[in-house]
Amino acid sequence: MIRKLIVSISLLCFAGILHAQEEPLLKKWSYNTAYLMPERKWESGILQPFRYGINRKLEVYTHVPMLPFIPEAGVKVAWGNKNTFVLASEHSLSVPTPFLNIVSRKGIGGLISPEYDFAFILSVYNGLLVTKPIAPKVLFSAKAGLAFAIRAEKPDPQSTIDLPVFYPRMAHYYEGTSIRFGTAVKGSLGEKWFYEEGVQAFIITRPENNFFFENTGTLMWAAGKSFRIRGGYILAYGKYPYVTPKWQLWPTLDFVFGSR
Repeated sequence: MIRKLIVSISLLCFAGILHAQEEPLLKKWSYNTAYLMPERKWESGILQPFRYGINRKLEVYTHVPMLPFIPEAGVKVAWGNKNTFVLASEHSLSVPTPFLNIVSRKGIGGLISPEYDFAFILSVYNGLLVTKPIAPKVLFSAKAGLAFAIRAEKPDPQSTIDLPVFYPRMAHYYEGTSIRFGTAVKGSLGEKWFYEEGVQAFIITRPENNFFFENTGTLMWAAGKSFRIRGGYILAYGKYPYVTPKWQLWPTLDFVFGSR
């Protein structure tokens, strides 16, 4: 039953193809595609990472609001075009140890029991992205990646944050390697309105609590030349060690700004 539902949601993501327009989408919303930020241009959001175009072949990114808590640095490298496919790769390093120790507390902001303490963890991610224009102003993207952790000590498995969005992206800190696959379609509903529908799966190389699925939907309003508002949902499925239900629906909201 779960597999049929996941397949059905995945097929719905391609319905966006019907909304083809005449102009390219890239100037407004190249995030989560194989396209890079233009040279010397930048954009950032509260949830979306800060992105800066070094040149036509290289983009750097990080999550600015989280830098004091999760030091991170990433690059996206352009590998050119193959027929109508655009190819790129992503590579990032992050250290989640300060964040895990900060939220290991009682009261407001506490997500982990204060009895746990975390040693140094280095998270390494490498991934590939492919994007293909499938109609004027409609892009289809696919990605595959691998995340693993280098640990000074293995964290206690009872110290996990058993919440959708958090848990799948942090599972490899504790055990195994995270294998990630995803697809998305984004396009335009007019001059100032844009949409994205996507699915993503996380497979953790361990015997249990090892499969997670997300369906995301987003609408974006270009309120100005350099300011956009994004809102939508995340429908998440996963089996968590200490929390139910398996299916949860979460709202999303982000504000994106940058150079014109």
